[in-house]
Parts: sequence; C-alpha cells; structure tokens
Amino acid sequence: MNFTQGLSGILALGVASGLNLYATVLTLGIAQHFGWIHGLPAGLEVLSHPWVLGVAALLYALEFIADKVPGFTPLWDSLHTFIRPVGGALLAMGAVGNLDPKMQTIAMLVGGSVALGTHATKMGTRLAAHVLPDPVTHSAMSVAEDFGVVGILVLAYNYPWVALPILLVIVACIAVALPFLLRVLRFLLRTVTGRLLSFSHPDADVEIPAWARVAGSQSVLGFVRSGKGLGRLRHAYLSMGPGSVMLHVKGLFGKEKTFVIAKREEPVRGLFIDYVEMKTDTGIALSIYFTKDWASYYRQGLVFQ
Repeated sequence: MNFTQGLSGILALGVASGLNLYATVLTLGIAQHFGWIHGLPAGLEVLSHPWVLGVAALLYALEFIADKVPGFTPLWDSLHTFIRPVGGALLAMGAVGNLDPKMQTIAMLVGGSVALGTHATKMGTRLAAHVLPDPVTHSAMSVAEDFGVVGILVLAYNYPWVALPILLVIVACIAVALPFLLRVLRFLLRTVTGRLLSFSHPDADVEIPAWARVAGSQSVLGFVRSGKGLGRLRHAYLSMGPGSVMLHVKGLFGKEKTFVIAKREEPVRGLFIDYVEMKTDTGIALSIYFTKDWASYYRQGLVFQ
C-alpha cells in the first residue's frame, strides 16, 4: 500500500463513517466478500465475517428507518455524535494495521476527526432541511447519503488517484464550515439535555448572560432557526416584560443585536424541539428554536406578560 492509497483509504473511511457508519461496515464487508473492492487492508478483513455483516445489516436497517423520520432524526444523530467518530477512528486504524503504532495512531486521529466533521456537516444539513419538514426531502437525502458511502469507498480503493483530490476538497469544505458545525453540535447536545430536563425549569442564572437580561423582564434561551443576518443556530435570548418583547442575538465578532418583537405566532411543537415564528417592529421575519426545557418555560404563565 503506497501513500496515496493509504491516505485515500483513511479519508474515505472517515467521510463514509461520518455519513453512515453501519453502511460503511456493510459496504466494505460485502464488497470484500464478493471481490468488488481491491486492495482492502488485512486489518479490515474481519468486516466480511458473517456475524459482523449480520449485526451491521441490522443496525443499518434501524438507521434506514430512523433517517426517514424528520422529528426523530435530530435525536438519532445526536446519539451518533459519540458513535460515528469512534467508528471512523477504529476503521482508519484497522486500515493501516500493518504499519507501526505511530502511524496507526495518526491514522486513528485523522479518521476520527474527519468522521466527526462529516457527521457534523450531515447534522447541519439535516437541521437546515427541518425548516421544511417534508418526509420526502429527508428520505431523498438519506438515500443520497447511502449511495455516497458506497461511491466514496469503491472509488477510494479502486481508483485512489481519482478519489484523493475529491476527498481533500471535501475535507477542506468541512474545515471552512467548522464554526457552523460546532454550533450544530452544541445545539443538538442541548436538544438532548433539554428533552431530559423538560419536566424541570432551566437554570436562567447560568444560561442567560448579563448583556441579554432586561430589568423587569423574563428571559428565555433559544436558537436562531431563520432570520436574515442572524446566523443559524446562534444563541438567541427573548426578554418578555410588561408591554414589550425583545430579542437579543450576538452575531459575528461579538456584535450585539436587539430587536423589538411586534408579533409572535403560536409555538409549533415537535418531539424534541419547538419553534416560534416572529416578526419585528420593522417587519423582519424570523423564527426561534426552543429546546424542550425552555419551550415548556416559554409556554407557562411565568414568562407571559
């Protein structure tokens, strides 16, 4: 295995695992069994074992179903934040199992990092699609991801010289999008904790900064769902007091923005998050996500004028 083949394989395993770890294992195992992939490292031969294929097929079937349910997808992806990067790291390490421990460690770090970045990109794309929660759109995206896994792996191991520049471009794009991806991870983790804490009131003293508080008003934490110039999934703080409602957002370079809210629609409730459509006094339309703990707080009389 030369350098191009090795790097192409490590990057491909990271990207594919970040998209769908179970499809990656299943694709490599089946392709090795039938000889569709050439040059697969000895460290990955175990993937063609019947028991491994059976478990991978079962888990892939569960993910195939979960990926088609818009309301359930965020939770599934949140749980896999701890699974896909580890899987990508282990597969990358297995891909260079014949090299010395230093190279195995480097491969593991690269594969895991690429898998985490790809996973975050996938979650960000899915969250953007939640603006229009159409099951057909989500199903099409899920199927496209699965085909992408197969195509990336076959290309990387059969045509590494072609695959390598493509994979490097993908990794570079992920790096450029990193600030947004980190916000995606923060939001999804907060979504999970919010669901778990939905039967208790959130700690406003901890989560509401001093600059977003208004004397005599009740503050609620949210995340930007849509709104021109606000930045998706940034923290948004709603201050509701007698006769006034204001929204505070900190944008690029820490610039604080305050909007006077003139109109609010009824909350749209989901399984793990709610959102509210709003309009400012200047006619700007925007919407805010609320995790379940803050959503319940928002709906209660404590926060209404």
